[in-house]
Parts: sequence; C-alpha cells; structure tokens
Amino acid sequence: MTEHGSSNAAWGARAGNVAPRRPAPVADAAGLIDRQAITEVIACYAWAYDERDAGMLGDVFAPDGVWRGSIQGTQDVGPFEGRAAIVEFLTSFWDIQSDQRRHNFMNVLVLEQDAERAQAIAYILLTAGEGTDVQVVTTGPYRFTLAKDGGVWRVTELLAGFDVPF
Repeated sequence: MTEHGSSNAAWGARAGNVAPRRPAPVADAAGLIDRQAITEVIACYAWAYDERDAGMLGDVFAPDGVWRGSIQGTQDVGPFEGRAAIVEFLTSFWDIQSDQRRHNFMNVLVLEQDAERAQAIAYILLTAGEGTDVQVVTTGPYRFTLAKDGGVWRVTELLAGFDVPF
C-alpha cells in the first residue's frame, strides 16, 4: 500500500525504492538555493557519465558514497561502496558502449531537505544514439540521498531503478 492508499503502485514504490509524495517545503532563500544545487548535482551525474568525465563523475559522490541498482525490484546490481569503486564500476562500460548515452532525468522531486541533508527522486529516460538512430535504452525511478560535504552537495547514496534490463 502506498501513502495514498493504492495497492497497485508501480514496482519502484512496491519494492520500497521510491515513495513519491509532495516535495518538502522550502522555508527561506537559502533553502531555495540548496534546492537548485541539489537538482544540479543530479544533472552533473548525467552530464559526467554521458561526456565520459570520470573526475566530474567522482565529484558528484561523497567519499563514502554508495551506488546500487535494481531491475524492476527483482534483480540487484551492486552495491558499489566508496567513490573510487563507484567510478570504476560506472566507467567500466565506456569502452564497450559504441553508442552515445544520454541520461535524461525528469520529474525531480526533493522529498526531504534541511541545511545538511536531502533526498530526491527522479525518473530517468536513458537513450542511446548511434549513426542516425536514437533508441530508448531503459526508463525508471532513481533515488538520490545527498549531504553537504564542505558546503558542497554530494550524493551519499544513489539507488538506480531500471524498468527493463539492458
């Protein structure tokens, strides 16, 4: 059962990966600035992967960050613990991907936020372009847990949900 009473929630909610609800209210201008910074961290993750920038990709994560994946809530990927392990895992695909991936995050909701910690969810539409073709690779819900590290928002845990394996 979801927060709003539906027992036929999508797999992400049923598996406990995401629990969509109205975003956390923002109390002041500092909170709005943080909210923008949080959404930019999510965008940086996408840009870093797609542009194959390992340094930028690592900078998105806290030193002790965790990346884990779930295919329809039935098959786990990872976890990969620590910035170096996350970057090693994610960049291991670059040499075998001949296409150009585009991680398109949308419907970002910042569900929890205070001055030091936040949790956000978003949908991914992962596309791949090669030659004259663009195809959808997968879609799914992502959950980002973030914390400030020296005044910079970083991902402490990322749960990547995939609607179909790829």
